[in-house]
Amino acid sequence: MKILKPILLASALAASILLSACGGSSSGNGPVGYQSVRIVAFNDVHGNLDPLDSKSTSVVPLSGVPAGVTVNTGGIAYMGAVVNNLRSAVPNSVVVAAGDNIGASPYTSNIAHDEPTVDILNQIGLEVSSVGNHEFDKGLTELKRIQGNGSGISTCYPASGNFGVVGVDTCLMAGKTFSGATWKYLAANVVNTATGQTIFPAAYVKKFPDANGVNGPTVGFIGLTFKDTPSEVNPTGVAGLTFGDEATAINNAAATLKSQGVNAVVVLIHQGGFTTSTVYGDTTCPGFNGDILPILANLSDNVDVVVSGHTHTDYICKKPVKSGKLVTVTQSGFYTKGVTAIDLSFDNTGAVSAVNGFNTPVINPATSYSATAPAYPNGITAVTPVASLVTAASNYKSLSATAGSAVVGYLTAQVNIQAPPPGCTTNNTCDSGSRNKTVETPMGDLSADSQLAAMQGAAVDKPGQISFIQSGGVRTNLASSNGAYPGPFTYSALFNTNPFHDTLVAVDMTGSQIKTVLEQQWEAPNNTAFYAPNGVGEILMPSAGFTYTWDSRQPAGQPRGQGNRVVASSMMLNGVPIVPTQVYRVVISTFLAAGGDNFPGFTAGTNPVQGGFDIDALVKYFASYNTSGTAYSPLPANRVTKLDQNGNACATGTWNGCGNP
Repeated sequence: MKILKPILLASALAASILLSACGGSSSGNGPVGYQSVRIVAFNDVHGNLDPLDSKSTSVVPLSGVPAGVTVNTGGIAYMGAVVNNLRSAVPNSVVVAAGDNIGASPYTSNIAHDEPTVDILNQIGLEVSSVGNHEFDKGLTELKRIQGNGSGISTCYPASGNFGVVGVDTCLMAGKTFSGATWKYLAANVVNTATGQTIFPAAYVKKFPDANGVNGPTVGFIGLTFKDTPSEVNPTGVAGLTFGDEATAINNAAATLKSQGVNAVVVLIHQGGFTTSTVYGDTTCPGFNGDILPILANLSDNVDVVVSGHTHTDYICKKPVKSGKLVTVTQSGFYTKGVTAIDLSFDNTGAVSAVNGFNTPVINPATSYSATAPAYPNGITAVTPVASLVTAASNYKSLSATAGSAVVGYLTAQVNIQAPPPGCTTNNTCDSGSRNKTVETPMGDLSADSQLAAMQGAAVDKPGQISFIQSGGVRTNLASSNGAYPGPFTYSALFNTNPFHDTLVAVDMTGSQIKTVLEQQWEAPNNTAFYAPNGVGEILMPSAGFTYTWDSRQPAGQPRGQGNRVVASSMMLNGVPIVPTQVYRVVISTFLAAGGDNFPGFTAGTNPVQGGFDIDALVKYFASYNTSGTAYSPLPANRVTKLDQNGNACATGTWNGCGNP
């Protein structure tokens, strides 16, 4: 039985609580006993289904294992087995997530609008989750389709261009239906400004039985994302929504839960921190830092546990809330690499008496569900995957394979994003240790070139002259499918480099407005949102023909509009100086056009004309590189020049160790 009860936040924004009964009778005035409860948690799945999706081979984090030994981690069927193992070890458990279950997904899930991931997480038994920023990638309407209406009625992806074809990229499962998630999304700090109501409930309450199968403890879950989510998604996708202060939303919902007699309050928040640990599962929490700290510092004593996400790391920490009370804060990793278990114990009054958390790595015995298992050293225990989940993941992979395995073009060498410099993973920089967003890259330049080419030609009204793509929009290297060069690459490989289905748009911008946008690469808040050793900010990759120089001697982190790192006289288009008052046709994604990733300068663009999808632009671009004899050769990343502290140009291809960040 589920009962919807409204609660009112102190900010006068409406929210709600979902109450779920779990076993036993609800009669009686008080609990007979307080049996412990296990919370099984994960975060940032991002549609990673196959073990190869996760690209997460990592150093084994187990004590006693030789340093440098690597194992294969991840794969949703292996993660499902770990979840099952953790649940079966205790009488009372619940499976929860801290957001980004979907979005920025590999090809198999992404091409089907993440319906495969929703289906498999349903099978795993996910019961409640916070929203994350990537849940908003395609807007609230699509997120509500993903959540589903609980009626079992099919809600296939709506037809739009080449997408929304039933049985091809939507409603792939038996019966050609999709009824959404069986878990409940929570959004305590996301309010529809038109109605004043949260878009999903603020909290969810689960009642557990005691040892006698009757009244036991109740646990309340509060779910939310970080307040700056609009800066990291397409602004059109969050239009009409207000993202409130995290601590305020948590404290208001927690007070209501406690007033209703909830025994424990668990926060599921898509915001996190980092530690300096080099092993998985470290419970010592060394050097804990990050944006979650000020949130924790303002929480009330009503909170008992914080399950976090977003920062793609793992930790089990004890951190103080406002009064000094120590609260367990966890994160399991990312891309199905690990699972957290949190055991709550209660005293005879029903109060939380102990919290014990630990992380378990998802170690798989092979690089894919069908590969031969390698030999692991002593101390490493691989997981046997859940057979039904292997079948489901494999079926979805097969359904997407026809389009995904098609050869799109040929390469003479791998086209790279920038690998993170030394120190990224241990100093918690770059993008979860997987990308360096602070430098120009060959894959980024290629993406910009394809987008410009798609908006040129006689058939295009007011053809583009310059294109930009943010480094965060370019996710992976592009490699040959057979490992040989010259060699072919597939549609799915290309799709994974630019997985956002962004629509292109050409706008008018003056030379002065272009310089304003370029300065925003290093102005606040981008100077702290993205940083790496010898680098800060998120770099915009320019199309061929546009070049400029920036001076690292000028300070980063200036307020918007006050940066002065771009050498104005160096801005060139095909060797001709950019004129501040002249209008240029600039091609960008609608994500950037709306000011995404802290680039509000792009909103100054006028006279917009929309084009097709970014992935279609890439496919079309490679039409002339479709044989081994016409293979594409990666270009050096030399369109943007950095000056060091002596005013000398840094070497092409790397800015690390050269000049100031």
